[in-house]
Amino acid sequence: MKNLTIVSLMVSTALLLFSCQKIKKEQKEANPKVQVQLSHLSTGYLPDFINLTGKTIYLNKSNIIAPISGYITNVSVKQGDKVKKGQLLFEMQTSEAYLMNQKEKSEQLYGNIKIYAPNTGRLVSLNIVNQGVYADKGTLMCTLLASNDLKLQVNLPFEYNKWAKTGNKCKVILPDNKSISATFSKVLPQVDELSQTIKVLANLETQQFIPENMIVKVLLDKSKKHQAQILTKQCLQTDALMSQFWVMKMLNDSVAVKVPVKIGNQNHDSVEIISPKFNDQDLFISEGAYGLGDTALVETVKE
Repeated sequence: MKNLTIVSLMVSTALLLFSCQKIKKEQKEANPKVQVQLSHLSTGYLPDFINLTGKTIYLNKSNIIAPISGYITNVSVKQGDKVKKGQLLFEMQTSEAYLMNQKEKSEQLYGNIKIYAPNTGRLVSLNIVNQGVYADKGTLMCTLLASNDLKLQVNLPFEYNKWAKTGNKCKVILPDNKSISATFSKVLPQVDELSQTIKVLANLETQQFIPENMIVKVLLDKSKKHQAQILTKQCLQTDALMSQFWVMKMLNDSVAVKVPVKIGNQNHDSVEIISPKFNDQDLFISEGAYGLGDTALVETVKE
C-alpha cells in the first residue's frame, strides 16, 4: 500500500511539471518577441527645397571676324581650345602681299596681320581651319565664349523672388548629377507674360567648363536654417491618410512604445522631428515597426 502511494505521488508530480511546462510554452508562443533593428537621433538641418530649372548662358560671346580681305597664312588654334586673352589665333595677308610672297618664296612675310583673342575663354566654333584659304573682310572666323561670363539663368515664379535676392545661394544639379553652388547676381526687370516668371541670373561657382544652353536642375532653399532633431525616414510610421505620424521608441532592451510625433522638413532619407523633444540616448525602431501595437515586446538584432 505504501509503495502504491509513492508511485501515485510521483505520477502526479510528473503530470504537474508537464502541465506547467506546457503552460509556459503556450504563453511564450502567444507573446513572441518581434525582431527589430534600431536607430538613434542626430542633430542637424534639413533644407526645404523648391525645385526649379535653369539654363547656362554666356553673356559675352565674341565673334572674331576677318579685319581685311586676304589669305589665311596661319591657324594657331583648334575648335574647343581654351585660349588666353592676347593669344595668337590667326595670321593673314592681303591678296597682293600673299601673291608676292608666293612668287618670291621668301621666309619674310610682307603685310602680315595677326589676330589675337580679345578675352580668355573657349573656342566653340572655328570656321577657318586651314591656311591658304581666302576670306573676305568681315568673314566670321571663330566664336569665343568668355569663361568669366558664364551665368545661370533661372525662370523663377514671382512668388519665390524673396528667396532669390542678390547674394543668396542655390544648389545646381548638372545632367551628370554633379552638384555645384551658385550665387544669385541679378534679377532682370521683366516678367514673362505667359508663364508669369522672372529671369534671375546667378554666378556658377566652378572652374569646370560648362557648355552654353545646358538645362540644369536648380534647388532653392526656402526654409530658415536651424538645428533640429533628425531621424532616418525608416523610423517614421503613418496611417493610410498620412495625417498622423508616430515612432516606436524603446523603453528598455525589450519593450517599445508608440509615440506620436509632429514632423517638419524631409528628404528621401531623413525627416525632421519637431515634437516631442527626445534625448540623444533614445533609440527608435527602424526595421520591424510596421504593424506593432501601442506597446510591443521586441528583440534587437544587428544589421
